[in-house]
Amino acid sequence: MMTSPHTLRSLPALATTLALAAAFLLPATTAQASPVGDLQSTQASPSAAATDEATHEKKSKASTAERDYAAYSTDATSPLVLVNEHHPLQPRDYAPKDLVAVSGNGTEMVPRAAQAMKKLIAGGARDGQRLMVVSAYRSYAHQVNLFQRYTRKYGEDYASRISARPGTSEHQLGLSADLGAASGQCSLKACLADLPSGKWIAAHAADYGFIVRYPKDQQETTGYAFEPWHLRYVGTKAARQMEQDGVATFEQYSDDLVTARKKQKTKTSEKEAQASRQEAEAERQATQDKAARDAEWERQERRAEETRWWPDWARNAFSQ
Repeated sequence: MMTSPHTLRSLPALATTLALAAAFLLPATTAQASPVGDLQSTQASPSAAATDEATHEKKSKASTAERDYAAYSTDATSPLVLVNEHHPLQPRDYAPKDLVAVSGNGTEMVPRAAQAMKKLIAGGARDGQRLMVVSAYRSYAHQVNLFQRYTRKYGEDYASRISARPGTSEHQLGLSADLGAASGQCSLKACLADLPSGKWIAAHAADYGFIVRYPKDQQETTGYAFEPWHLRYVGTKAARQMEQDGVATFEQYSDDLVTARKKQKTKTSEKEAQASRQEAEAERQATQDKAARDAEWERQERRAEETRWWPDWARNAFSQ
């Protein structure tokens, strides 16, 4: 087969074109294959927060021990329910019956948590801190799709490190929300803790019944890295109690409640046992007293009979 001069002249230009295309395409392909690079670039884009990695709890590499912390409540409707990788929701596909809007961006929470969050945001505004809810309730189906997408993209092991498995995310409760500065500065980043808005949140969350769910340097307990933006509603009594007692994590607080309940049950059992013993002693004493009275009565009757005894001739003579 003959090659035309025109074709021969075109070959160098074609080779150059292919080389340039490879130079541009190869870095892009490499970047797409790197989960770390992709995650970092996503985290640097808060505008994508509602749908990508940045809105989700960031798992810690540290493993947590289920035996160390007991769940005080497994009732998903309770503000004291413990949910983590060792204590999944019951049932896993739980969905709150009622959800109400927290802000104008479509975020929702259960009514009491939503009301408390609105008060918290209003309180921040009064103190000069403009806050906004970035993310709140997320359904089980949403978490399933998210985890499956991460698994397909990065593999299950890595997916489990950057996102909660379905049925183990607090966002599914409708009691948790990701909060940030209205300016968007340090949105869903640890540096929020250094901003005035982040400091205000840490100082006043308990006043409205919230806790910073994943505090700093507590990864071995919570399983998650520091998230100054992730708030969990537990009620003002529990939040203030944790703050007063210096309890850093909800795992520890839940465990303390379990211990206190066991002690209370033991105390109650001891009181019941003591009351039972006292009742038995009272019955024994009553029986003993009755026996003593009966014996005394019989003795007095015998004595009376003895003192009133007369011979027949004396009784007959006296009766005449």
